[in-house]
Amino acid sequence: MSLESKPLLQILLILLAAVFLALPCLIYGMPFSTNTLTHIKYQHHFDNQMRNGEFYPRWLAEENKGFGSPIFVAQYPLPYYVTTLFQPIFSQNREARELGLFCFIALAAAGIAAWIWMRKFSHPLAALFAAITYISLPFILQDGIYARGAIGELATFVWMPLALLACEFLSQTRKALFVLSILFALLILSNLLTTVLFAPFLLFYAIARSKDDEPSILKAAIPVFLAQILGAGIAAVYLVPSLAHRHLFDLRQLESITPSYQFALYFLQITSNSQSRSIPFAIFCSFLAAIVTAWYIWRVDSAPIIKKLLALLLLLGTFALIPNFGSVFIRLSGFHLRPAPPGDTSALMFLGMFMTVVLAILAYCRISGSTTNPRAPFLLCVVLVSFFLMLPFSAPLWKILPGSTAVQFPFRLGGTLCLAVAGLLAIALDSPSNSEKNTRFGPSRVALSLAAFIAFAFGFLIWRTDHSYYQPKSPQFEATRDVDTMIRSYVPVPKLYGFASIVGASTDSYDIKPFAIDPSQYVRLISGDCKLSITREKPRTVAISSDCRSESLLQIGLLYSPLWKVSPGVSPSNFKTVISSSDAGLTQVTLGPGPQLLRLNFDLGPSERLGQLLSGISLLIALAGLLFYPGRRSFPSQ
Repeated sequence: MSLESKPLLQILLILLAAVFLALPCLIYGMPFSTNTLTHIKYQHHFDNQMRNGEFYPRWLAEENKGFGSPIFVAQYPLPYYVTTLFQPIFSQNREARELGLFCFIALAAAGIAAWIWMRKFSHPLAALFAAITYISLPFILQDGIYARGAIGELATFVWMPLALLACEFLSQTRKALFVLSILFALLILSNLLTTVLFAPFLLFYAIARSKDDEPSILKAAIPVFLAQILGAGIAAVYLVPSLAHRHLFDLRQLESITPSYQFALYFLQITSNSQSRSIPFAIFCSFLAAIVTAWYIWRVDSAPIIKKLLALLLLLGTFALIPNFGSVFIRLSGFHLRPAPPGDTSALMFLGMFMTVVLAILAYCRISGSTTNPRAPFLLCVVLVSFFLMLPFSAPLWKILPGSTAVQFPFRLGGTLCLAVAGLLAIALDSPSNSEKNTRFGPSRVALSLAAFIAFAFGFLIWRTDHSYYQPKSPQFEATRDVDTMIRSYVPVPKLYGFASIVGASTDSYDIKPFAIDPSQYVRLISGDCKLSITREKPRTVAISSDCRSESLLQIGLLYSPLWKVSPGVSPSNFKTVISSSDAGLTQVTLGPGPQLLRLNFDLGPSERLGQLLSGISLLIALAGLLFYPGRRSFPSQ
C-alpha cells in the first residue's frame, strides 16, 4: 500500500514536522519573543485564579505587583484555558513549559486541520505537502511562536482551515452550519481582530467554491452569515463585555505613549532602522526571486488581466524592497511616523512574506488556464488583496477607513494569506503533469517543492530561528518584574506616570525595576479618623469594615477601574459611597461616619450577564442543531 492510502501515516508525518518546527518549545518551553513575558504573566495569574475556583478570571488580582489588572475584560481567553489543562504536567518553570506545549499542539493541529481541508479538493499527497508547508511558512512560525509569540493568532491558524472545511459541506448538509458556528466562536475566543479580518474571506470562499452547487449567490452566503451570527452568540460571554467596555482600553493612548506601537510602523517595508546583518543579503535574494517569478508570469498562458495583476503585485512588492521607499509613501498618505526604537520586525516579516507570495504566484502559474477548480482564482485574489493591504501603498485606504487601525498591525492579514497560499499549492501539486499548458509554461512539481522549501529556509535563517535550538532562552515568571505592558492602554495618562513610578515601570519603554512591593503599604486615610479592616475575599471582591468618626476618604492598594462597584452591607443611612481614583491611579473610597461594612466588586454589569445568557442560548441552539436537525439539504447537491 502506498502513502496516499494511509491517512494515519500522513498525520504522523505532519506531527513529526511539527515536532521539528516546535522542538525548542517542547524541550525548553515557549521561546523568548516579543510577547512571551506577557503571556507567562497572564498564564501565571489565570492558572492561579482558576485553581482557586474562579471560572472566568476577568480581574487579575495579583498582576501589576499585586495592584491588579482588568486586562481580561479585553484579552482573548481560549489559549489560556487550554494551557491551564497542562498544569499537572510541569513543576519547574511551569508557565513557559505549559505555553511551549500549547505552541506545539496548536502548530500540529493547524497542520492536520489544513490537511483535512485540502484533501477535500486535492490529492492526499498534495494536501500532505501543502499542510506541512503551511505550518512551516515564515509568518506562521514567527508570528505565532518565535518572533512575536502571538498565541491567540497561533490558535486561529487551527480554526481557519476547519472553518473553510465546514463551508465545503454547507451545500450537502445543514449540520455544517452549526459546526461552522462553533468554529467561528473558537476563532473569536482565540483572537477577535484576526477573526474580523478573516470573516469576509470565509463568506466569499463559500460563494466561490459553491457556485456550481447553489442556485444563487444569496443561498451560498446566507448559511455562512447565519453561522457567523450564531458563532458570535456562542462567544458572547467574552465578546459582549469586551465590546461594551472597549472604551476603557485606549489603543490610541498606547500608540502615543509607546512609539513602537504605531500602526504605520507595521506595514511590510524596509527602513533604515533595520539592524539585522542578514537583511541586505535577504533583499538581494528577494530581487532574484522576483526576476524568476516575473519570467514565469511572462511565459504563463493566462488571461491578460490576471497576468497584469500578478505583475503589478510583484512590482509593488519589489519597490517596497527599496529601503525607506515605503516610509515616504506612508507619510504622504497622512500617517505621522514618530521616531521609534530600531527594530527589524516589519523588515523581516516583509521578506518572509515576499517569498511566500512568490510561492503563491508560482503555484498559480502552474495551473493558470488549465484548472477547473473554482477555488484557485479565489485563493489567488485573497493572496493579492491581503499582500497589497500589508504593503505601504495601501496606507491611504487604511487612513480613510474609520476604525481600521484598531487591528494594530496590517500584517495580521498574514494568516489568511498563508492559508490561501497553502490551498493554491495543494491545487498546483494536484495538477496533472501531462497537462500541456502546465508543463510548457508553469513550474514543475519539483520546482514548486523547491520554492516551498526555500520559503521555509529563508524565513528560518533571516529570523535566526536556529538560535532557539542551540541557544535557547525560555524566561520564567518573576514577581519582581510583574507589570503588564498594557497598562498604557487602561491607566489614563494623568494617572499613568504616578502608577508607573509605584510599580517601577517606564512609560516609554519596557524597562521594569526588579523589586517587590506590598500593596497594603498604600492603604492610608487621606482624610478623617477611622478604624479599618480590609480583606480580599475573592479576586474580584474586597471587603472594607470601618468605624469612622466623620466622613473620611480611604485609599487602598488597588488599581482603580470604573468597573469597581460598591455592594453595601451595613452602612450609615443616607450616605452614598463614592469610588474615585488617586493621582497615582489607586482606588479611593469615601466612608460615612459610624460603623460600616461594604464590599468593592469588580462588576462588568449587565454586559457580563447578557453575554453569559447569549452564550448559553446560542450553544444550546448549536448543539441541538447538530443532534436533531435533519442532516441532508432539501435540494440535491452535485
